[in-house]
Amino acid sequence: MNNYTKNFLILVLSLFWLVPGTLFAAEIFFRSDQNVFPVKESFLVEVFMDTESARINAVEGTILFPDELLELKEIREGNSALNFWVDKPESAEPGKISFSGMTPGGFSGADRLLFGIIFETKKLGESSLRFGGTVALLNDGLGTKTDVEETNFDFAVSASAGAADRDLALLDTEPPESFTIFVANEPSLFEGKYFAVWSTVDKGAGMDHYEVREGFWADFETAESPHILADQSLRKNIYVKAVDKSQNERVVKMKAQNGGLGLAAWTVLVIIILVVILMLRKKIWPKRPE
Repeated sequence: MNNYTKNFLILVLSLFWLVPGTLFAAEIFFRSDQNVFPVKESFLVEVFMDTESARINAVEGTILFPDELLELKEIREGNSALNFWVDKPESAEPGKISFSGMTPGGFSGADRLLFGIIFETKKLGESSLRFGGTVALLNDGLGTKTDVEETNFDFAVSASAGAADRDLALLDTEPPESFTIFVANEPSLFEGKYFAVWSTVDKGAGMDHYEVREGFWADFETAESPHILADQSLRKNIYVKAVDKSQNERVVKMKAQNGGLGLAAWTVLVIIILVVILMLRKKIWPKRPE
């Protein structure tokens, strides 16, 4: 993510504040239905946060896993307490998952899901999933860091473990949640150009990507929010397509702020079309001689 985008997120985050209060220690931890697995077994482990009565605006961290024992199969962000991902959870290097997200206005609670991870066991052994340093910022208008207690997840891949009767397939037929597109410009961002911003969540498989189209005839192109508009005159409608990991889609439209063609332009266009139609009629059906 470029510096312009990160500066934008910092600006948005600063707009949602509460009165500064006492510092709290949050807890981040793993949860799974068991911790002993056979070889070639897929299992789901979820990452939760207990905010300990505080309101958390943003969370950033890493998860370390033994890639000699586990193969990362899938990451699910559906129904996350973090509704705006700065960096979606992903593994850019072996044995490490990095993530960074925020929720304007903050979130709180004892069992707030951040995301889920599906692993497949590769060979026998014992190890743990552990956090490699988690940063949480309070919703206090200052982005104050709060202490985060990290609880690891110990597990074993054992020959004596029986295969569990679990179905990890996710049936998701619902599109992402409805959302609104906003257009703004700010002298300190994107060289003062107009940009569109939006955000939504998916309660099923999680968000995959967004696509943007400016105007009726243009093609959709993959984009991120915030998105610098190609049409700086704001005369074109803006369409944003949200696509989840099950390929369900939701398209939202924002009408052109400067209205596109005005009434006079439409009147001229209609007159031209009528003239063309009359000319074609005379050419195709000439007047018969009396």
